[in-house]
Amino acid sequence: MKQKLTLLLLLFTVLTVANCKKEPLLITGSETMHTLLNVVAAGYAKKNSNIEVIVQGGGSFEGIEKLFDAKTDIAASSRPLTPEEQTQFERKGRFENVLIGYDGIAVVVNPANSVSKLTLEQISKIFSGEVKDWSQVGGKPGPIHVVLRNDKSGTAAYFETHILRQRDLGEKEYQASKKKEFTSDSKVVADNDEMADLIEKDTAAVGFMGMGSAQIQNKGKVKAVPYSKTGKDPFVEPNIQNVSERKYKLSRGLYLFYLSDRGKKIDEFITYITSEEGQTMVLKSGYLRSTLSTVEVEAIKP
Repeated sequence: MKQKLTLLLLLFTVLTVANCKKEPLLITGSETMHTLLNVVAAGYAKKNSNIEVIVQGGGSFEGIEKLFDAKTDIAASSRPLTPEEQTQFERKGRFENVLIGYDGIAVVVNPANSVSKLTLEQISKIFSGEVKDWSQVGGKPGPIHVVLRNDKSGTAAYFETHILRQRDLGEKEYQASKKKEFTSDSKVVADNDEMADLIEKDTAAVGFMGMGSAQIQNKGKVKAVPYSKTGKDPFVEPNIQNVSERKYKLSRGLYLFYLSDRGKKIDEFITYITSEEGQTMVLKSGYLRSTLSTVEVEAIKP
């Protein structure tokens, strides 16, 4: 009798554990959005104990590729889809594109670096290798060590178009610079944390990353440099208030891409992250919530 009771208890335990197994929801992509999504996922888990949200990095391009190959449920991207990508996804099913927040892009240096401000043209010349010494942009004499994200980064793609090739200065400047390339004399890293660690150890280093990564996740490791588009307009620090008031122009949207016919769990997570509670978590993570109507992100601003 005792043996039978033990077997019944063991069977009950096995069945209970099996029933409690969480269903995974995989989000892959933007390194910029990694911490943000983990914060939101923790809040979501408190209300949905049967779903385990797994956040993987790799960069925006990798997230988009894995979504197309059905290797992830949601792609996280710090850049919009190209028209070609949009068409490809629409052919696969009910494609959805959701804006969940905004982020400024910060040019970052070692905290000991004396450079206190940079214009778009100066930044472009630094990252193309035309400017090679900090004394050329108001710093102390010494070589500039450029640090770049890899080619899977949505932040790098945005930076290349809008800053390196000067699209934010207007169509004339963009056409004159559209063949400009990042300097080959640079160090390439996989993510923002690796970039921050490298810059923290090298007083001559310069890189770029999302505002939230610079001022929240890697606070103290790097210094975000105030930015001016022309030098005639004010130099502005990248922070939530300045982005929301459109004073800091170097900003872009953060997106989630998914196919809505791949399961209810995806729609439920999207509903949560765009809710008031979810958007509050986006703000607490150091990013600007998507529901603030005063923000505009455009390729070229007057």
